[in-house]
Amino acid sequence: MPGSPLTVGQAQVNLKSKPQLDNLTFRLGCPLIDLLDIDYHVAVLLHCIYYFPSTEALSDTFRALHPRVDTLCISEYSLQSSMSSQHPHVLAVLAQQALESIKPISESRSNVRTVLSPRAIVALAGKSGWHLVRERIITPDASLQDGRWEVGTVYSSQWMEDVDAVLNQVGGDASRQRAWLAATRDATVAAVDRLADQDTIHRKAMDKVRTMDVWCAVFRRILED
Repeated sequence: MPGSPLTVGQAQVNLKSKPQLDNLTFRLGCPLIDLLDIDYHVAVLLHCIYYFPSTEALSDTFRALHPRVDTLCISEYSLQSSMSSQHPHVLAVLAQQALESIKPISESRSNVRTVLSPRAIVALAGKSGWHLVRERIITPDASLQDGRWEVGTVYSSQWMEDVDAVLNQVGGDASRQRAWLAATRDATVAAVDRLADQDTIHRKAMDKVRTMDVWCAVFRRILED
Protein backbone atom coordinates (compact mmCIF):
# COMPACT_ATOMS: atom_id res chain seq x y z
CA MET A 1 0.00 0.00 0.00
CA PRO A 2 1.23 3.57 -0.62
CA GLY A 3 3.32 4.93 2.20
CA SER A 4 4.12 1.54 3.69
CA PRO A 5 7.74 1.23 4.85
CA LEU A 6 10.07 -1.11 2.98
CA THR A 7 12.92 -3.16 4.34
CA VAL A 8 16.33 -2.73 2.72
CA GLY A 9 15.87 -6.03 0.90
CA GLN A 10 12.43 -5.08 -0.42
CA ALA A 11 13.74 -1.73 -1.64
CA GLN A 12 16.58 -3.44 -3.50
CA VAL A 13 14.20 -5.89 -5.19
CA ASN A 14 11.96 -2.99 -6.19
CA LEU A 15 14.86 -1.07 -7.75
CA LYS A 16 16.25 -4.08 -9.63
CA SER A 17 12.79 -4.80 -11.08
CA LYS A 18 13.01 -1.63 -13.17
CA PRO A 19 14.38 -2.34 -16.70
CA GLN A 20 16.72 0.65 -16.67
CA LEU A 21 18.32 -0.62 -13.43
CA ASP A 22 18.57 -4.32 -14.19
CA ASN A 23 22.39 -4.19 -14.04
CA LEU A 24 22.37 -2.63 -10.58
CA THR A 25 24.24 -4.58 -7.91
CA PHE A 26 24.22 -4.20 -4.14
CA ARG A 27 27.18 -4.95 -1.91
CA LEU A 28 26.58 -4.76 1.80
CA GLY A 29 29.31 -4.95 4.36
CA CYS A 30 31.04 -3.44 7.32
CA PRO A 31 33.53 -1.92 7.68
CA LEU A 32 33.11 0.09 4.52
CA ILE A 33 36.76 -0.18 3.54
CA ASP A 34 36.20 -3.89 2.79
CA LEU A 35 34.01 -2.84 -0.15
CA LEU A 36 36.42 -0.31 -1.60
CA ASP A 37 38.54 -2.65 -3.68
CA ILE A 38 37.98 -0.66 -6.89
CA ASP A 39 37.65 3.03 -7.79
CA TYR A 40 34.27 4.70 -8.16
CA HIS A 41 33.15 7.88 -9.91
CA VAL A 42 30.52 8.73 -7.31
CA ALA A 43 29.67 7.63 -3.78
CA VAL A 44 26.29 8.47 -2.26
CA LEU A 45 25.48 8.67 1.44
CA LEU A 46 21.69 8.70 1.30
CA HIS A 47 19.91 9.34 4.60
CA CYS A 48 22.32 7.11 6.47
CA ILE A 49 24.40 9.42 8.67
CA TYR A 50 21.95 9.15 11.57
CA TYR A 51 22.67 5.41 11.64
CA PHE A 52 26.40 5.86 12.19
CA PRO A 53 27.47 4.95 15.73
CA SER A 54 29.61 8.07 16.12
CA THR A 55 31.14 11.04 14.35
CA GLU A 56 34.43 9.13 14.36
CA ALA A 57 32.85 6.36 12.30
CA LEU A 58 31.64 8.92 9.77
CA SER A 59 35.10 10.51 9.60
CA ASP A 60 36.58 7.07 8.98
CA THR A 61 34.14 6.63 6.09
CA PHE A 62 35.05 9.98 4.57
CA ARG A 63 38.74 9.08 4.76
CA ALA A 64 38.15 5.60 3.31
CA LEU A 65 36.25 7.04 0.34
CA HIS A 66 38.78 9.77 -0.42
CA PRO A 67 41.38 7.76 -2.39
CA ARG A 68 38.74 5.74 -4.25
CA VAL A 69 35.99 8.22 -5.17
CA ASP A 70 35.97 11.45 -7.21
CA THR A 71 32.59 12.85 -6.14
CA LEU A 72 30.70 12.42 -2.89
CA CYS A 73 26.96 13.11 -2.70
CA ILE A 74 25.17 13.38 0.62
CA SER A 75 21.49 13.63 1.45
CA GLU A 76 20.43 13.96 5.08
CA TYR A 77 17.82 15.67 7.20
CA SER A 78 18.61 19.35 7.61
CA LEU A 79 17.37 20.01 11.16
CA GLN A 80 15.35 22.81 9.53
CA SER A 81 11.61 23.23 9.16
CA SER A 82 10.13 25.48 6.50
CA MET A 83 6.62 24.92 7.87
CA SER A 84 5.22 24.45 11.36
CA SER A 85 4.10 20.89 10.62
CA GLN A 86 7.78 19.86 10.26
CA HIS A 87 8.91 21.32 13.58
CA PRO A 88 7.87 18.28 15.66
CA HIS A 89 10.17 16.10 13.56
CA VAL A 90 13.16 18.33 14.30
CA LEU A 91 12.42 18.21 18.02
CA ALA A 92 11.82 14.45 18.02
CA VAL A 93 15.14 13.75 16.33
CA LEU A 94 16.99 15.90 18.86
CA ALA A 95 15.15 14.15 21.69
CA GLN A 96 16.18 10.71 20.40
CA GLN A 97 19.77 11.86 19.98
CA ALA A 98 19.76 13.13 23.58
CA LEU A 99 18.77 9.67 24.81
CA GLU A 100 21.27 7.90 22.55
CA SER A 101 24.10 10.10 23.82
CA ILE A 102 23.68 8.53 27.27
CA LYS A 103 23.79 4.93 26.07
CA PRO A 104 27.02 3.03 25.48
CA ILE A 105 27.64 2.99 21.71
CA SER A 106 27.63 -0.79 21.65
CA GLU A 107 24.07 -0.91 23.00
CA SER A 108 22.48 1.59 20.63
CA ARG A 109 19.91 0.09 18.24
CA SER A 110 18.00 3.25 17.37
CA ASN A 111 17.51 4.64 13.87
CA VAL A 112 18.76 7.94 15.31
CA ARG A 113 22.27 7.58 16.72
CA THR A 114 24.42 10.40 15.35
CA VAL A 115 22.59 13.61 14.50
CA LEU A 116 24.73 16.17 12.70
CA SER A 117 23.75 19.48 11.16
CA PRO A 118 24.71 20.23 7.55
CA ARG A 119 27.35 22.65 8.83
CA ALA A 120 28.89 19.94 11.00
CA ILE A 121 28.90 17.42 8.13
CA VAL A 122 30.62 19.92 5.82
CA ALA A 123 33.28 20.60 8.47
CA LEU A 124 33.85 16.89 9.08
CA ALA A 125 34.11 16.15 5.36
CA GLY A 126 36.52 19.05 4.88
CA LYS A 127 38.92 17.59 7.44
CA SER A 128 39.01 14.42 5.34
CA GLY A 129 39.83 16.16 2.06
CA TRP A 130 36.39 16.88 0.62
CA HIS A 131 35.39 20.28 -0.81
CA LEU A 132 31.75 21.37 -0.87
CA VAL A 133 30.75 22.20 -4.47
CA ARG A 134 27.06 22.94 -4.06
CA GLU A 135 24.18 22.36 -1.68
CA ARG A 136 20.44 22.89 -1.50
CA ILE A 137 17.48 22.38 0.81
CA ILE A 138 14.37 20.57 -0.42
CA THR A 139 11.01 19.97 1.23
CA PRO A 140 9.91 16.31 1.08
CA ASP A 141 6.53 15.32 -0.24
CA ALA A 142 3.80 14.97 2.37
CA SER A 143 3.68 11.22 1.72
CA LEU A 144 7.13 10.70 3.29
CA GLN A 145 6.32 9.36 6.74
CA ASP A 146 9.71 9.35 8.47
CA GLY A 147 8.79 12.42 10.45
CA ARG A 148 5.56 10.90 11.70
CA TRP A 149 7.29 7.68 12.73
CA GLU A 150 10.04 9.42 14.67
CA VAL A 151 7.67 11.88 16.29
CA GLY A 152 5.42 9.00 17.28
CA THR A 153 8.32 7.34 19.10
CA VAL A 154 8.89 10.38 21.32
CA TYR A 155 5.19 11.26 21.67
CA SER A 156 4.39 7.79 23.00
CA SER A 157 4.08 7.33 26.76
CA GLN A 158 6.58 4.49 26.34
CA TRP A 159 9.29 7.10 25.71
CA MET A 160 9.79 8.03 29.36
CA GLU A 161 9.77 4.35 30.35
CA ASP A 162 12.62 3.81 27.92
CA VAL A 163 14.37 6.86 29.36
CA ASP A 164 14.09 5.50 32.91
CA ALA A 165 15.38 2.09 31.80
CA VAL A 166 18.47 3.66 30.25
CA LEU A 167 19.13 5.95 33.22
CA ASN A 168 18.74 3.08 35.69
CA GLN A 169 21.33 1.14 33.72
CA VAL A 170 23.72 4.08 33.75
CA GLY A 171 23.28 4.52 37.51
CA GLY A 172 24.14 7.42 39.77
CA ASP A 173 22.14 10.61 40.21
CA ALA A 174 20.39 10.99 36.86
CA SER A 175 17.78 13.56 37.91
CA ARG A 176 19.20 16.27 35.65
CA GLN A 177 19.40 13.94 32.66
CA ARG A 178 15.82 12.79 33.24
CA ALA A 179 14.58 16.38 33.45
CA TRP A 180 16.44 17.20 30.23
CA LEU A 181 14.99 14.21 28.38
CA ALA A 182 11.50 14.87 29.73
CA ALA A 183 11.78 18.45 28.47
CA THR A 184 12.66 17.25 24.97
CA ARG A 185 9.55 15.06 24.96
CA ASP A 186 7.36 17.87 26.31
CA ALA A 187 8.58 20.18 23.55
CA THR A 188 7.81 17.54 20.91
CA VAL A 189 4.33 16.88 22.32
CA ALA A 190 3.58 20.60 22.46
CA ALA A 191 4.67 21.06 18.84
CA VAL A 192 2.35 18.24 17.72
CA ASP A 193 -0.60 19.49 19.75
CA ARG A 194 -0.12 22.96 18.32
CA LEU A 195 -0.97 21.56 14.89
CA ALA A 196 -4.44 20.57 16.06
CA ASP A 197 -7.52 22.74 16.07
CA GLN A 198 -9.21 23.12 19.42
CA ASP A 199 -11.66 20.33 18.66
CA THR A 200 -9.17 18.04 16.85
CA ILE A 201 -8.28 14.74 18.47
CA HIS A 202 -4.64 13.66 18.83
CA ARG A 203 -4.76 11.18 15.96
CA LYS A 204 -5.63 13.90 13.49
CA ALA A 205 -2.96 16.18 14.93
CA MET A 206 -0.32 13.49 14.37
CA ASP A 207 -1.57 13.05 10.81
CA LYS A 208 -0.53 16.66 10.16
CA VAL A 209 3.12 16.02 11.08
CA ARG A 210 5.47 16.43 8.10
CA THR A 211 9.03 15.23 7.60
CA MET A 212 11.60 18.00 8.02
CA ASP A 213 13.48 19.55 5.11
CA VAL A 214 16.30 17.61 3.48
CA TRP A 215 19.83 18.88 2.85
CA CYS A 216 21.52 17.70 -0.36
CA ALA A 217 25.18 18.37 -1.09
CA VAL A 218 27.87 17.51 -3.63
CA PHE A 219 31.54 17.30 -2.65
CA ARG A 220 34.66 16.88 -4.78
CA ARG A 221 37.86 15.23 -3.66
CA ILE A 222 40.70 17.60 -2.91
CA LEU A 223 43.82 16.20 -4.55
CA GLU A 224 47.10 16.49 -2.71
CA ASP A 225 49.93 18.31 -4.44
